Amino acid sequence: MPDERLPLPKPFALSEVEVRAAGVTLRTRPSTSLRTNGDTRKSGLKSALLAASLLTMSGCVTIPREPFTQADHAVAYPVGFPHVRYGINDPAVRAMFRPDAAGTPPTMLALSGGGANGAFGAGVLYGWTQAGTRPEFSVVTGVSTGALIAPFAFLGPKWDAELRKGFTDGEASHLLPFPFVHPLFRDSIYTGKRLRVLVDSFITPALMAAVAREQARGRRLLVATTDLDSQDLVVWDMGAIAARGGPAARDLFATVLTASAAIPGVFPPVMIDAQMGSHRAHELHVDGSTIGAFFALPDTALILPPGQTSGGSIYVLVNGKADDEFAVTKRSLLSLLSRSFDTASKATQRTSLATVAAFGQQNHVATFVAAVPPDETSSSLDFRQPAMQALFELGRARMVAGTAWADLPASLKAPAKAP
Repeated sequence: MPDERLPLPKPFALSEVEVRAAGVTLRTRPSTSLRTNGDTRKSGLKSALLAASLLTMSGCVTIPREPFTQADHAVAYPVGFPHVRYGINDPAVRAMFRPDAAGTPPTMLALSGGGANGAFGAGVLYGWTQAGTRPEFSVVTGVSTGALIAPFAFLGPKWDAELRKGFTDGEASHLLPFPFVHPLFRDSIYTGKRLRVLVDSFITPALMAAVAREQARGRRLLVATTDLDSQDLVVWDMGAIAARGGPAARDLFATVLTASAAIPGVFPPVMIDAQMGSHRAHELHVDGSTIGAFFALPDTALILPPGQTSGGSIYVLVNGKADDEFAVTKRSLLSLLSRSFDTASKATQRTSLATVAAFGQQNHVATFVAAVPPDETSSSLDFRQPAMQALFELGRARMVAGTAWADLPASLKAPAKAP
């Protein structure tokens, strides 16, 4: 990753702000130092998120948008790029998961969200190459941090060095420099510039050309974002974008990856210039994991009667823990909000895993799940280089040892043993 450092916005530090909203007052003590350890960063970010919530309730700054209707939105597409994205249940998406012309069932990899825990997933892929058992996936999907891993997972072992560099070289540690609220508090805590710089650094012309070549072979790289206007999961055919070539394609490719990783409230929504009939307007897209922890299959495939497909395999790489974690929750507003959000996310993830496992059992599709072991320490917000290097090595070592593909959460049936 390049060594470029963006200047930090002048902070309206939480240690200097008193927020009054909805009858609640938030005060923090003045601080004489900026600590950068993981606990401080996580605590500060939680405080910033609370401030964001309170300011939102108070009806603070609203950024104007171009008007458009639901009918306008229904026919929208990125300016200059028709036929590169679909709704989750579009027949075109379903077709991507069917056997190929030779009748070979698909081998799919679904990469979940998880912030800094993406280093674990990157390590699993790296170790998979070292183990000599990594398959060529016919379909790779990614949301959030999984979207950032997805191009490298799709392109295979030749890109492992770039994958490792991206998650261990320390550049990600600059994504959340310190917690603050923007002076005008617009639509996020951070500006999102650092995230875009990080994404731009690895979306090279060589990577775009490689993705386009694999698209021509019939393989598919799919990334999901959440469209805040329609509240739908949008599936982007990244190979179709890459195949267009040129600066505009590279810009849209990077824009989609940035949007998929844009955690609402932490980073601003990504605006995508869309053609809506005779006029244009900007859509708001955010983190794909806002709707689901990962994207393995279209909903329409999951509800089909058993026996509609047979064979193939689905690998789900969870960038985090798959099991619930016991903790005595502090009775404070921040702790309750944080624990409640984590509980809801885990429940959604557990349901998604159960659904994919049930689909596999009913249709003779092998399903495998890898996740951070429950006894390991990890945090989606700890982007410090040592923490991410440790997670990368954990994933790599477990894959080489043959222990990466573990059981589903205890309440679910365990998958078959992975190769």
